[in-house]
Amino acid sequence: MKWKWVQFNKYLYKYWKLQVGVIILGVITVPLSLVNPYLTKLVIDKAYGNKDLKLFLILAVIGGSIFVFNGLINSFRDYRSRRINRHVHFDITKDLFRHLQFLPLSFFNDRSTGEHIYRISADVGSVSNFICNTIPEIVILFPRLLFILLVVFYLNWKLALFTTLLVPLGYVHPYFFGKWFREITRCMIEKSQGVFKGLHEVFSHIYLVKALGKEDYEIKRFEEALVKSMNFELKNAKLSSISNFLSSVLNKVLSGFIALYGGYLVIKGGMTLGSLTAIMIYLTQLIGILKSIGEFYRNVTINSVSFSRISEIMDIKPSICDAEEAVSYRIKKGKIEFKDVSFGYEKDNVILKGINFLIEPAAKIALVGLSGCGKTTILSLILRLYEEAEGIITIDGIDIRKIKLESLKSQIGIALQEPFLWNDTVANNILYGAEYAAYEDMIKSAKVAEAHDFVMNLPKQYDTAIGEMACKLSEGQKQRIAIARTVIKRPKTLILDEAMSSIDSETEDKVIDNILRDFKNSTVIVVSHRSSVVKKMDLVYFLESLHHMEVGTHQALIERNLKYRELFASQIEKKEGILNREIKGARVI
Repeated sequence: MKWKWVQFNKYLYKYWKLQVGVIILGVITVPLSLVNPYLTKLVIDKAYGNKDLKLFLILAVIGGSIFVFNGLINSFRDYRSRRINRHVHFDITKDLFRHLQFLPLSFFNDRSTGEHIYRISADVGSVSNFICNTIPEIVILFPRLLFILLVVFYLNWKLALFTTLLVPLGYVHPYFFGKWFREITRCMIEKSQGVFKGLHEVFSHIYLVKALGKEDYEIKRFEEALVKSMNFELKNAKLSSISNFLSSVLNKVLSGFIALYGGYLVIKGGMTLGSLTAIMIYLTQLIGILKSIGEFYRNVTINSVSFSRISEIMDIKPSICDAEEAVSYRIKKGKIEFKDVSFGYEKDNVILKGINFLIEPAAKIALVGLSGCGKTTILSLILRLYEEAEGIITIDGIDIRKIKLESLKSQIGIALQEPFLWNDTVANNILYGAEYAAYEDMIKSAKVAEAHDFVMNLPKQYDTAIGEMACKLSEGQKQRIAIARTVIKRPKTLILDEAMSSIDSETEDKVIDNILRDFKNSTVIVVSHRSSVVKKMDLVYFLESLHHMEVGTHQALIERNLKYRELFASQIEKKEGILNREIKGARVI
């Protein structure tokens, strides 16, 4: 990908007044930095030469005052520059995070969380530092370079011309090392990103690590990743040291040639010792400028990696977004229809093919099928987490692509098998589903989910922090909190996708009964493999194959569909066995 750092300059435009102030302050320091070397010439040629103490003291006071004033300006300039940097860093981070939020779920399925964290932290920091500090600094360096050359030409044009001819040699080594720096930086970022990825996975799966006793294994794996990252950092440090050494040698050689030629001119009477001293100070500044320009080239090479990585993400257009004709629509009936819908996560992996079915308004249905047959995919398509490849999905007869995403998702509530709770209080986790809901609504939703009683027994009740990954709760308790979070928004379409798999049968029956009672006017879709839940639904939608949906009551499907009966065979046999034992027991009595 081509480096597109220019597109990031828009973040500086917002603070152009502050930036202009920084540049003006920098420009003011340019003549101030040129005064003291000339004062040195006067001290040597006039004050020392004429043994004039009064002139010496005057020049010393002037030089000291300029030094202090220049320092104050640089300090103020540095503060303003840091302020701009913080604002730009904030803006880029905000825009990158916002952009990531609107990218499709498929984007995150292909990338690690550690990668996103590294981009938002390290890459954004590199980009903001470069555009806020390096680029403005270069704008000031060129006027300084020009003024120094003019002053040196004024003092002695022969030495100035000799210096100008030697200057291009200072750019040899930055150009020579640039390509190596870029490649090593790219590899170093990839390895560092891998360390972030490993850390995130270990800490998010710490229960598994502890349960399986894999601490030593994870330590070893982390250390190996750390060593690989360190090796590239050491390569970068080695290359930087070599580059800096050669730069220093080259600068010293250039200074030596200039000093030799200057000394020759002094001995021959071509200029005074004071002029040579002043020129050498100016040339020291000049070499510093040349070094800064070389650093700029190296920074361009290194930071281009971070620019490209952020541009890569920012250039990805959200594939799921509102169409131009999309409108906010309030779901009235909740009738859902799939018309010839085909979908696959990959081109050669079709999950659904020409599927057709209709869910009537306010229907209470169970969506059933073998594991991996596409049940969750159907629910994801209703939520527009993925775009269907072919066909149409409608709600109340309206193509969901013509309904604004915010409007659609605000009226659909879904609870998943994995609760995905935050490291926060119980109250805040429930209110995440409807942040402006009243406290009474939160209590009511918890009661619907059969969560209120156990929450009241927690140390701080609803204000109890549940820990990372809700580690302070059982799996069943987590799921009940997640269901409460879903029902608090009072959705027109309520979806439970294996959301009670860790809840005991008795509590599950109560939750289902509560939902059926409180959501009579809503469409309820339950994905479950428990016959006790399925039987409570009005209809069962059995996804028999990737292109066929069988619809009927639980009993009707048991009688007419062999695959469906086999799906619940173990539960039927278990129930029949219990029933037979009860009958035999009754006869004995």
